[in-house]
Formats: sequence, structure tokens, C-alpha cells
Amino acid sequence: MSLINRVLGQLERRGAHTRPSQTLLRAVPEQAEHSWLKPLLLVLVLAAAMGGVVYMVLQRPSRPVPPVLPVTVAIVPLPASAVPNAVSGVASSVAASEVVEAEPMQPASKLSLELGTVPPEPEPVPEHKKFKVPVPALRKPSVAQAPKLPAPEQKAEESKPAAHPPVATAVPLKQVSQVQQADAEYRKAVLLQQQGRMAEALAGYEAALRLNAQLDAARLAMSALLAESKRSADAERVLQEGLQLKPAHTGFSMALARVQVEGGRMDQALGTLQKNLPLAEDKADYQAFYAALLQRQGRHAEAVDHYQIAVKLAPDNGVWLMGYGLSLQEVKRVDEARAAYQQALGTHTLSPELTAYVQQKLKGF
Repeated sequence: MSLINRVLGQLERRGAHTRPSQTLLRAVPEQAEHSWLKPLLLVLVLAAAMGGVVYMVLQRPSRPVPPVLPVTVAIVPLPASAVPNAVSGVASSVAASEVVEAEPMQPASKLSLELGTVPPEPEPVPEHKKFKVPVPALRKPSVAQAPKLPAPEQKAEESKPAAHPPVATAVPLKQVSQVQQADAEYRKAVLLQQQGRMAEALAGYEAALRLNAQLDAARLAMSALLAESKRSADAERVLQEGLQLKPAHTGFSMALARVQVEGGRMDQALGTLQKNLPLAEDKADYQAFYAALLQRQGRHAEAVDHYQIAVKLAPDNGVWLMGYGLSLQEVKRVDEARAAYQQALGTHTLSPELTAYVQQKLKGF
């Protein structure tokens, strides 16, 4: 306002108000009470300028703000002819005067220059383009990777002592073990018998039978050794025990019949063999032994029948053919007897004494 009043005062002094159209423009006297208005305006202008600069820097940080240079404008007095244009030029004069009065705004210019040299702040990055450090997700261990921990119940079961095997499985194992031990004792006894250690061999056979009463070879060997040792009663006892365990065992019957024959009990021997005779139809030695006992009893016709079965099963046994020929000759079957003698010599299995005996029988025909 002081600038406008000063300009209007100068115009009045030059007589610019002589025209009626210009009498409306008069200088307004300055009021002393408004002396603080100018500094206030300056502060507001400075604040607005600084605010504008800061706003521009914030809005366009990538471009450096050019420094604002102070501009000095000289005021030239206007001639009277320029008065009509004074009103139109008041605005421009006011703007120019404002620029002139802006010389004290050099601190703002310096501030703008300093702000222009500061490196621009980076533009804010949108949220969706911000780089985020990937945080590795915690993977749950899979079932295959996770170690399996034994359950408490399983540990308790493992710590328990092993249960005893069932009785059903323990019994066969015990029997198998006894059978193997009995077989070992039998083999040891056979070696002892071959070495002539008869007492130890008998003890071995007896031990084998205690472990396994079904060991037939040990029973037959023991009975034979007892019979050789003139212990016929013990031999018979051992064989009778065998027949009680196995009544159909033809080997025990033949062994017992021999013991009985050696003891002079021919009838008992024939009874022993006759019990298992139906089971021995395919056993040549059984049939021949029974026929020989019948022959010794003078029962030649029965002997011929059983010899005939034996020689059919074993045609190369010279002794059985010779016995067959003898029973045939006794029942007056001479031709069949001669043929049986000749067949016995043809086997070449007879001893020299028996060979001579058969040859003499042939000369007698």
C-alpha cells in the first residue's frame, strides 16, 4: 500500500489529476498504526516462496530446481503523456515494485539454490513393486524324513525277556536232539565192538536205546552181542521188548527165533516165526529160515512150499536151492530135486564142503 500511495502522490504533484477522469485516484495517507503491515507481508511472501520451492522439490525430485536469481528493475519516471496508461500500468508497476522489494529475499534464493544442489530423493516405490527379502518357509519334515521314535510300549516289550517257546514246539526239538544223540551212541558202540571192547559196546547200545527206544539197529546189534556172549536170556528180553513196541517187526521175530533155536526150543522158534509169517510173503530170508526149521522138524512137504517161495525171490542163493532139493527128494519128487541140486551148483556160491555134499547127492540118483 505504501508503494501505491507513493506512486499516486507523485502523479498528483505532476498534475495528473487535472483531468476529471483522473480525479477519482487519490493517494491514501499512510496510517501510522499500520506500520507493522509491511514486515508481515514480507514474512508471508517469504513463507509462500519457501513453501512453493519445497512443494516443487517434493513433487519433482528428479529434476534439480534452478536457482532463483535476483532481478533488479529500475523505476523510470513517466511523462505526462503516459498518464492515461498509468492506470493500466499500475498492475505491472505493482508487480515490478514487488520484485524490486524482493531484494531482501536473497535467503530464499540461497535456500532454493541449496535445495537444487541436494540430490533428489528417490521416488516412492509402489507397494507391489517393493523388493521383499524372501523368508524361507519352515518345511515340516515328511513322514519318510522324520525319524520314527519307538513307542514307549514297544520299548517296554523289547526290554522284556524272551518268552519260553511253546510246549508244542519244544517237544519235537527235544526228541530230535535225543535221536541224534542216540545215533551217536550207536555208532560209538559199533566201533567199540569192532575193537573187541564188548562190555563198552554193550553199554553204548544200552545208552542209545535209553535215548531212543525206536532205534532198531541198536536193539538188533545188542541182542546179537548178548547171544554171542552166552547171555541168551538178556538177548531174548531185549528182542521181546522190541516186539512189544513193534509187533510186526519181522527182523525181531527172526532174531528171537534164532536165540530160541540155539537154546534148543525149536517149537517156540517156529511159533515166533509163524506169528509174522503173513507179513513175510515177500521176504526170502524169512521164508527160507522158516522152511529150514520145518525141515529139521521133518515137515518136508511144508518146507518145500516155503523153500519154493524163497528160491523164486532169490534164485541165486545156493544154500536155499540145496535145502529145497533135499525136501523135494524126501517127498519123492526126484526130477525136481535133481534140478534143484544142479541149479545150486551153478550158482557157485556154495562152500567146498557143501559143493562136495551136493555132488554126492547127484551121484546117488
